[in-house]
Amino acid sequence: MMNKRKSLAVYLHIPFCRSKCKYCDFLSFGGLDETVQAAYGEALCREIRGFSGMALSYSVSSIFFGGGTPSYVRAAVIEKILCTLREVFDVEEDCEITLEGNPDSLTPDKLRAYRQIGINRLSIGLQSLRDDLLKTLGRVHDRDQFMRAYAQAREAGFSNINVDLMSGLPGESGESYLKTLEGVLSLKPEHISAYSLIVEEGTPLSEDAGLLALLPGEEEERLQYRKTKELLRDNGYERYEISNYARKGFACRHNRVYWTMGEYLGLGLGASSFLGLVPELTIRKTDKNSEKNVPSYKVGESTESGVALRETGQEKRIRFRGEQDLAAYLECFGAETAGYSIPEELIRDKYQDIVTLDLKDEIEEYMFLGLRMINGISRRDFRQRFGQDPEVLYGDVINRYLENGLLLEKEDRLFLSDRGLDVSNVVMADFLLDRD
Repeated sequence: MMNKRKSLAVYLHIPFCRSKCKYCDFLSFGGLDETVQAAYGEALCREIRGFSGMALSYSVSSIFFGGGTPSYVRAAVIEKILCTLREVFDVEEDCEITLEGNPDSLTPDKLRAYRQIGINRLSIGLQSLRDDLLKTLGRVHDRDQFMRAYAQAREAGFSNINVDLMSGLPGESGESYLKTLEGVLSLKPEHISAYSLIVEEGTPLSEDAGLLALLPGEEEERLQYRKTKELLRDNGYERYEISNYARKGFACRHNRVYWTMGEYLGLGLGASSFLGLVPELTIRKTDKNSEKNVPSYKVGESTESGVALRETGQEKRIRFRGEQDLAAYLECFGAETAGYSIPEELIRDKYQDIVTLDLKDEIEEYMFLGLRMINGISRRDFRQRFGQDPEVLYGDVINRYLENGLLLEKEDRLFLSDRGLDVSNVVMADFLLDRD
């Protein structure tokens, strides 16, 4: 009998933009030409084919083209990457396929091409409807371009659109932020991601004293945060994660995989992955004369052929990340990787920051990520994953936050209250386990 395939989310990193925004610290590059973009697309296809050895164990439930600005590259590059993914993996018929785009590069031709190749969800980066603030942030579009791109996306047949918004911008008042919210709501997108601006070290924004002086104070920032929650709620958007709101049935399937510790494969420059590899596999070594099996080792133990990622017979959750230097990435996947018949070999040779999660790591991440979700964590799911009730490990913490109202419980679930979400970082820090 064929084993049931596990569900997999696939993230595809497209690191190209027309130009970088002043607040952006993502791994991306502004202004690189189409020759480099095409070469990158070819390398990404070779990387996808490298995972053929594990593809039969999975079915792909969601695909996400992120960046960078995926809409900045030619639609033919996106099509080739998606076709390669379908050739290698079993992509489910109702797979959610998202592409991030900026208004200036979401042209009618590209939008039609995206629909033809099966992309069924758009995420449009707006941030603000004020042109002066867009210019301040270094955005390359204006309000009119966004309105036009949104209308054209609807005309092309997109019925699942997310709009990205940002609060806490330099020089923005609560009144002007409210106008942006109302303007977006008038368009009735299916999903809204509403984030607060974070000043990341090393970005142009972090080094601009004039702009930093214009950032709103804590009280004004909290006012904008409250307006977001209230206005979106009153207009039929369910808040299902700290920064994400959706109409019924339109919560982002792909992002929920991250928050519920599902398995995902990140492909492309610097992309991160989280996999539970199939039990009973061991690292193998191929020498010049023959191929021989290497005995099974303990997780993390150095071997002649690398570092073992698991113990035989026990599935291990591992994280790893792709090459972050563009030239090195193009060289890394400059030739086909079809010689790798099992994923451990490919991961060992081509990836970095390989970490095997121990039980404490998994439990902590489960609590941290799960409590970001509005419906929190399930006790039943916790027991199934970790073999014990969460009260065994967190009884004092859970009781304390239940008593002060920051944590609530309903039937099987534990979740943060509205007040708890407002101070979520403080609450989540108490779910770290003692490592002494």
